[in-house]
Amino acid sequence: MKRIPVIDLSRCTECQGCVEVAPEVFRYNDNTGMMEVVELPDYPAVLVDEAIKDCPEDCIFWQETSE
Repeated sequence: MKRIPVIDLSRCTECQGCVEVAPEVFRYNDNTGMMEVVELPDYPAVLVDEAIKDCPEDCIFWQETSE
């Protein structure tokens, strides 16, 4: 099983704190006006866990995938 970070966009306030912690994983899309998770073959768990911990809206979480 592989884990990927997910942002619950219905709760996200686009504070971009996750981008400050892990800019290689999270980004703000100017075209859609929403936060995104960058597609990566593997995600740095330490940085994603830090972003999850620091998120003021608790809208970032890990999701297991069968890929």
